[in-house]
Amino acid sequence: MSMYQDWAAKYDIFPSSNSSSSAASTTQRSQLQSGHETNINFLRKLGYEAYTIGWTAILKAELEASRLLLDEEHELLPPGEKDGNHYILGRMGLHNIVIAFPGPHADASAAELMENMLQTFRNIRFGLLVGVGGAAPGLPNLGDPSKDIRLGDVVVSDPSGAHGGLLQYDLDDWRANGEFHIKSILNKPPRLLVKSVRLLRSDQSFGRGEMGRYIQRAIAIKKAIGQSLIGDCQYPGQDQDRLFEAGYRHVGGDDCSKCNAKMVERRLQRGTKEPEVHYKLIASAKKDLRRAEVRDKLHDVWDVACFESEAAGFRDDFPCLVIRGICDYSDDHKNEGWQSYAAVVAAAYTKDLLRVVRPNDVVALPTAVDILNAPPKPTLEGRIAELEQQVKKLQSELSDLANRPTPELPKEAHFESGAWTSPYLPSRDIEQRITFSKSYISVPRVTASISAADMDRHTNFRLNVSVKSVDLEGCTLRLYTWGDTKVYSAVVQWAAFGN
Repeated sequence: MSMYQDWAAKYDIFPSSNSSSSAASTTQRSQLQSGHETNINFLRKLGYEAYTIGWTAILKAELEASRLLLDEEHELLPPGEKDGNHYILGRMGLHNIVIAFPGPHADASAAELMENMLQTFRNIRFGLLVGVGGAAPGLPNLGDPSKDIRLGDVVVSDPSGAHGGLLQYDLDDWRANGEFHIKSILNKPPRLLVKSVRLLRSDQSFGRGEMGRYIQRAIAIKKAIGQSLIGDCQYPGQDQDRLFEAGYRHVGGDDCSKCNAKMVERRLQRGTKEPEVHYKLIASAKKDLRRAEVRDKLHDVWDVACFESEAAGFRDDFPCLVIRGICDYSDDHKNEGWQSYAAVVAAAYTKDLLRVVRPNDVVALPTAVDILNAPPKPTLEGRIAELEQQVKKLQSELSDLANRPTPELPKEAHFESGAWTSPYLPSRDIEQRITFSKSYISVPRVTASISAADMDRHTNFRLNVSVKSVDLEGCTLRLYTWGDTKVYSAVVQWAAFGN
């Protein structure tokens, strides 16, 4: 029996469902266990449309960690004409996923990988940016060490407040003037992923998460294969987790054996080697961060918990979630000692997340291609600018009206004007009866306009006024709105002209 066959048989990578492929898989499994070589291809072949989740892996350690956790590997499909990616196709739990990685001499970002992927696999619903990153640890927690971000932990991009979990910044700006240019803030992940993360957090709180088991499974498969795929993905140990004081620079060499151990921050020991999962803001730039002072400033100003360099360049509206295993502290003491384990931990968390995501819910989402091709939604800044233009136009019209010479009216003519301030519009439609100061002898002409409005800036500007029921004694003003607009108050100017 070949090494791969032994691995496949031992860890049961073939599906056990009652699908049409089940009989073939059972035959394959029995042939594996009997030790007979066969000509049967052990990889199923599915169509492009079968894959609904995209996964990016830039580093070799990230690729091999994700591949170790596949439950089934599928036969490769030819990429599109302009698609320069390499792929691993397979099943993880109940989901068919596409793992994209660059060629051996390519220098591609995760954004470029995903852009190419969507040209070939157009049924992808969302992306998972899974890999390693550097922590922004902050001050040590002297009460609960589990709240510290440490090597081997996982940070998941968490949408909170005004950001969607991933912030893109320009590191070159810091080098030029000591300030940051925040290039963009990624939109929140699809609601399905947000809900699934919440469910997984609950599972983990009750000890029902499977991340630890997946980590051990990956390590066991690595041992069974017996090849140096991703180096030693075992937990390196707390004694190898050293956070140096921010002002202390690396002495030199591939590791910190020459660095002064007295400059290591004092932190409480954890009672377990199980990784902690932190749901925080992740910052991304095109270059790796190796400066503790930059790390600490972004942590203090933006509450950033993790840094990475693979997600830079994503469009703000791309549906995705970022998961990073912590392999260093974003300073010049970084080395690759924790990289393999951190990659496995990030992949194991992602597999645990997919465990609680139902395939039918994924298929119900719009494709990423449709989302990216949709007309852009108006931003808050754009809506404010539009409202300001409308206000300026209205002010200009009122100014022109006020500066026009008053026409000479016939002696029997009567002109009258006034203003009405509306209350809050809970019913979205309100009317006010206006009584003229003098009765007209014929029905006058009445005009009305909105001169001011207090509205919710997060909604669209939809507000109109009309005049109805005009008679000799007065008229009725109708103020109304529609859609999602919220109006707290408005001022209506009216004017009546007649005999």
